Amino acid sequence: MSAAAEAGGPARTFGASARASVLWGGGFTLFRDVLQFATLIVLVRHVMPDDYGRAALAQTILGLLSVASFSTWSLHALQARDPAKVEWQSHFAAAAVINGALVLVTLAVAGLLSLTARWAAASLPLAALSLVLVVEIPGALRIRMAQVTHDWLRFRLLLISGSLLGCSAGIVIAMLGGGVWALVVQPVLLGLPAAVDLIFIARWRPDWSWSWRRYRETAHFAVARMGGGAMFNGRQMLEQSVLTGTFDFAALGVFTRAMGLAMLVAGRLGAVCIGALYPVITRSEPRSAQFRRQASLVTRGVVWATFPAAGVLALAAPDISNLLYGPRWDAVIPLLPLAAAATGLGGIAGTAGSLLLANDESRACLAIDVVSAVLGTVLALLVIPMGMGIYLAALMAHGTVVLGLAVSLLTRTCGIDRAGLVDAFLPAIVAAVTGAAAAIAARGAVEASAIAPVRILVVAGLFCAVYVTVLRVAFEKPFRELLAVAPGGRRLSAAFALTPGAV
Repeated sequence: MSAAAEAGGPARTFGASARASVLWGGGFTLFRDVLQFATLIVLVRHVMPDDYGRAALAQTILGLLSVASFSTWSLHALQARDPAKVEWQSHFAAAAVINGALVLVTLAVAGLLSLTARWAAASLPLAALSLVLVVEIPGALRIRMAQVTHDWLRFRLLLISGSLLGCSAGIVIAMLGGGVWALVVQPVLLGLPAAVDLIFIARWRPDWSWSWRRYRETAHFAVARMGGGAMFNGRQMLEQSVLTGTFDFAALGVFTRAMGLAMLVAGRLGAVCIGALYPVITRSEPRSAQFRRQASLVTRGVVWATFPAAGVLALAAPDISNLLYGPRWDAVIPLLPLAAAATGLGGIAGTAGSLLLANDESRACLAIDVVSAVLGTVLALLVIPMGMGIYLAALMAHGTVVLGLAVSLLTRTCGIDRAGLVDAFLPAIVAAVTGAAAAIAARGAVEASAIAPVRILVVAGLFCAVYVTVLRVAFEKPFRELLAVAPGGRRLSAAFALTPGAV
C-alpha cells in the first residue's frame, strides 16, 4: 500500500499544498490558540504557582527523555521527497520498542525524584506523564502520515480534537480542585484522537515488519536530531532545576507563566509557520533557487509577524498581565517585556534552524544546538542566582547569538540569499521602532483615564497600524511579494492598493 493510501489523503501539487497548509494551519492554529488562551485564563485562577512549577519541571524532564522517542524518529518521514518510500510499518515496530523502553526509564526517574527532598513533589506528575509516550506510538504515526501526504484538513482536525479534549479535561479538573493534575492531563490527551483515528477509523494495522537496511537512514537522521534535542531539553531542565534550587517551585511557576505567555504571543509564530510549511518546503531540492526563494519568504513572514507581537506584549505588559492573570501573578509583569524579546528571538532562530534542516544540513543544525546548549548552560549556572530579570536579559543576548549563527550558516549553505535576510530584518526593525514610538506616546495620553482593555487596544492598534503603514510605504516591493504568496493575498493587495507581486 502506498504512503498516500495508508495516510488516507490525496496527493497535491506543490502550490496547492503550500497554500492549503498555511490556510488550514493559520485558521486552526488561531482556533487552538484562542482555546488554550481561554483555558489559561481559567487555570491561573484555580492552579497555584507552586503547581505550575511542579508540572513545568515534570514536563521538562519528560521532554528531555522524549528526545529519543518515536516523535523524533518519525520526523525523518518529512524529509522524503517521494512519500511512497516512507516505511510506515518499520516506523511503528521501532516506535513500540523505543517508547516502551522510555516509559520504564521515565518511571525509574520518577522513583528517584521521590527519594529527594527538593524535587519529590514533581515525581508523581512525571510518572503520570509517562502515558504520553504510550499514546504517542499510534498518535504520532497518524500525524506524520497526514503531514507527508499533505492532508492538512485531517492533520489540523486531529490536533484541534486533541486540544479540545485536553483543555476541557484540564478545566474540569482545575475547577474540582485537582491542582497540578489539571496541567498533567492535557499533554496525555493531546495525541489520543490521532491514535483513535489510526486504529478505529483508518483501520491501519501493523505487521511488525522491520529491517535495519530499510531503517538505517532514519536511524542516522534521528541520532543527529537527538543530539540537538538532548542539548536543548537538557539546558531547559538545568534552567528549571537551578531556578527551583535557587528560589522555589512558586518562583519557577512565575517564570514559566511569563515565558509561556510570551511564547504564546510571540515566540511560537515561527514554529507554527515552519511546522505548516516544512513538509512542503522539503519537496524542493536542497540549495536550489526555488528553495532559497521559499526560505526568504518564510523568514520574512516570521520576522514581520514576530516583531509587532513581541512589541505589543512588551509595551502593554502590566495591563495584559493584570487582565489575564489577576493580582496573584503581579510578579510576572516585570518579566514580560524581557520574555517577549527572548522568545521572539528564539522563535526566529528556530525558523532558521528548521530551514537548515530542510536544506539537508543536519550537521549545521547540530552545531547550532551545541553552541546554544553550552552558552545556555553557562548562563543558567552563572546568571540565575542574580535574579530572573537579569537572566531573561541574558537570554535575549543568547537568542541574538544563536540567531546570528543560524542565519550565517543558512547563507553559507545556499539556503537563503543575503538579500532575503535584508528584506526580512531591515523593514521589520524600522517599522517596529516607528510603531513603538507612536504607541508609547499614545499610552501616556490614555494611561490615567482609560480602563485596561482600552489601553491595550490603543497600544496594540496604533503600533500595528503604524507598523503596517511603514512596511507598505517604505518597503513596498518585499511587502507586495509577501502578500502575493499569502492565502487571500489578492484581496489583501487590493486593500493596500497594490498590484499582486510575482509568486
